[in-house]
Amino acid sequence: MELEQLLQAIPIEAGTTQTGVELHSGIARLYPRVYGNLVRQVGETSKTGIIIVHPMSNFHGHHLLPPIAASGVPIIGLNTRYAGNDAVVILENCLLDIDAAIRWARGTLGWEKVVLCGFSGGGPLVSLYQAQAEHPTITATPTGDPPDLTKQRLSPADALLLIAASPSRHQLLTEFIDPSVTDEKDPDSTDPELDLYAEGREPPYDRGWVAAYRQAQKARVQRIEDWCVSELKRLGAMGIRDRAFVVSRTAADPRFLDLTIDPSDRAVGSIWGDAKAANRSPGPMGQFSTLRSWISTWSPTYSNGDAPKNLAKVSVPVGIIPMTADQGSLMVHAEQLRAAVRPDLCDFMPVKGATHYLYGQPELFKVTIDHISGWLDRRALRS
Repeated sequence: MELEQLLQAIPIEAGTTQTGVELHSGIARLYPRVYGNLVRQVGETSKTGIIIVHPMSNFHGHHLLPPIAASGVPIIGLNTRYAGNDAVVILENCLLDIDAAIRWARGTLGWEKVVLCGFSGGGPLVSLYQAQAEHPTITATPTGDPPDLTKQRLSPADALLLIAASPSRHQLLTEFIDPSVTDEKDPDSTDPELDLYAEGREPPYDRGWVAAYRQAQKARVQRIEDWCVSELKRLGAMGIRDRAFVVSRTAADPRFLDLTIDPSDRAVGSIWGDAKAANRSPGPMGQFSTLRSWISTWSPTYSNGDAPKNLAKVSVPVGIIPMTADQGSLMVHAEQLRAAVRPDLCDFMPVKGATHYLYGQPELFKVTIDHISGWLDRRALRS
């Protein structure tokens, strides 16, 4: 069996990307397209396909593309307009990109059924997409920009597949952020009482301390949110549309070190490796942002990307495949997703012992693919 990989160049609506100069690239701004890597068996005639997406990760080389295609299901690894550029993501614009890809799959590729798959942070994105496709309510982004999704008529998917998915990016940021930072302009300013990595602080942690820590995390996120809102107003009065900023130290969830909190099969550490080192590194999520992007993506108050709220509104089958040893999207998160879906529409298919990316676990790729194949058959999604 031979696989082929075919680049799909899909025209999209510019949304605010062109007028707001959110992106540095003139190619991306002036010639709006998104790109997908279509992987399928040579000679494949299936009329059912999967589109897998994330708000900003490059999914052209996603590790599940070849094994899913080898199982007889064509799959597109879709990049949104924000691929590799988390700092400027506007979730509502991502919905335009998904809509364009679904229409492309149906119109150009001839797919009769489209399964929309969200991996990791793609889970809340596809949940938002389907909710707005079925019941559009959003007339603007949280900061008042287009698109008006009540006029957009997004094309609904035939089913949702959530793999290693989180409930929302804003929930994860709130649970992961380091509350010990006392000055956003000086990440070395620290309240030692709230420093997860302070010398001598060892798990298991006192539950009273954990409760105070969680409240301090929420308070830090609220301060950032309040600043974003006020800063947009201040800049707007000067005719300035947006501004970039840094949020340091976003890898400090006590669960990274204390496995007795929300226990699962996971090992000590984070999806970025050593948690203490990751917390001082620029790589973990949410560290670079613009004001408008932060409110759309990371704000607990204003972001539309809340998967449990959105999943409660969908009327299509939802397959949920959590990884029981996941260090990022924990099993407690998967249970939140499960609880939100109408029971008759939900299939919950954990992969025992699997980590977030299945790295170094080749035997668990087969388990994951078997779950997907069985779910497609049970829900009569193959055509």
